Amino acid sequence: MSWEILVQDLPNVANLEDVPNDFRPGSIGTRTELIARIKKVAPSAEEQDGWLFVQNAEVDLSIQFHMEDPQLVRYLMIHVHGGANSKARVAGIIEKLGLRAVDVDTGELFKG
Repeated sequence: MSWEILVQDLPNVANLEDVPNDFRPGSIGTRTELIARIKKVAPSAEEQDGWLFVQNAEVDLSIQFHMEDPQLVRYLMIHVHGGANSKARVAGIIEKLGLRAVDVDTGELFKG
């Protein structure tokens, strides 16, 4: 299993087709504050080479920060590499961040 989840500023819509054509996502926070929130859900998360890794027997995620500028994050890409509890952990991270996400494989809003 390997798939990607795009986490970004999205309006509160039922599906992606309802996002207004003129909608422009804003930044989602600073890298420091996002990492702090993620670590509340995944305390074992480790920073390495600009990425955040969450890996144990049940979870295998790598989180990529796409920067708007040196401080602000435009969006996150969560790469799910396996693990029986990875989907639940992704859902917990998204909830803790107070954001919405897109399952890149299906093109639909992520539903944990």
